Amino acid sequence: MESALTVPPRGDVQVEVVSSKVDNDAYAIKVFLDTYKNKSQHTQRSYAKVCQRFLIWLMSVREPSPCLLPAVEVQDINDYLAFLSNPSQFSESFLNAHGLKNQPFRGPLARESMKHAITVLHKMFSALRELKGPGGQPYCMFTPTTLAHKGIAGKKKNDEIEEAMTELEWEAVLSTIEELPRETERDLKHYHRARWVIQLLYRTFLRRDEAAHLTMGSFEPSSAGWNIRVFGKGNTEITIVATHKLMEELKVYRTSLALPSLPYPGEVRPAILAVTGKDKGVSAQAIYLLCTEIFKRTAERLKDTDPRAAMRLNKASPHWMRHTGISHAMEAGVNPRYVQAQARHSSLNVTARYDHKARKAWRQDLDRV
Repeated sequence: MESALTVPPRGDVQVEVVSSKVDNDAYAIKVFLDTYKNKSQHTQRSYAKVCQRFLIWLMSVREPSPCLLPAVEVQDINDYLAFLSNPSQFSESFLNAHGLKNQPFRGPLARESMKHAITVLHKMFSALRELKGPGGQPYCMFTPTTLAHKGIAGKKKNDEIEEAMTELEWEAVLSTIEELPRETERDLKHYHRARWVIQLLYRTFLRRDEAAHLTMGSFEPSSAGWNIRVFGKGNTEITIVATHKLMEELKVYRTSLALPSLPYPGEVRPAILAVTGKDKGVSAQAIYLLCTEIFKRTAERLKDTDPRAAMRLNKASPHWMRHTGISHAMEAGVNPRYVQAQARHSSLNVTARYDHKARKAWRQDLDRV
């Protein structure tokens, strides 16, 4: 049985996959993922990761079989949710037997991540009911995720975003970048790239996949100032604002690369360059590793003076920069509609979750009693 799932390549046209013989879990999941070829690479990878991790967990608690998904019951989904809350590590022999180089679960999943996992699995099991197994019956006879999906996804989300840095944490991250070594040419390139990536994510609210696909030509001048042309979810093109501060950071970055201070129209050079190779871009994974390195360095600096901040930063990801930028903009009093447009939120209700001013005022008023 295959234990690794490959993410289908990006495409612009949704492909309907019809199969009259789905005889194993790996192929059934591939058929399901193929229906998302028109989605962004981020969505494709995210869905593949959820399906792969569930299948790996299932193989760890079941006898070996190429067809485990059809026998999944409601209790299995409940057990999986409990596992996600406190995942255990798999043995080396299990990892080797299934061709896994790393542990698929590194720690407890946040509530939003668990909600996302159940949503994807719910879509998967619903799709597998439409696929025919070897005997002509549906590959999966029912959807075991229905109750869990209603329980997690059905709740209205009106709590605040917690994965955002405080002003002090943000300042500590900036200080960490300024303390990076700059003795060698490679050190200097790493410093300037780290500074640019952190500022880019924070001031544009971009996701790391979106940032990895930017080119210098994505920055476009207009009579009102500079804009950025972004391809977001669903490969949708949208234009967001490049602030004056961001453009100043871009000038610093380009000057460090011996480039003209501002991009020129149609410039195909990646907006984030690798420290090795001329005009070579970086992957979303490289952005992840760069950011987490900075966050962990900051956590190490803060562990004695602010252990809570250190604990938070140790588990921070690049997506925290999006949350932090949005939260800081809301707290600074930026018009929520402008923040919504820059963040590309579906509604103002989503954007409002990033506004912590009301809770701060609530606490301050009670503290006066």
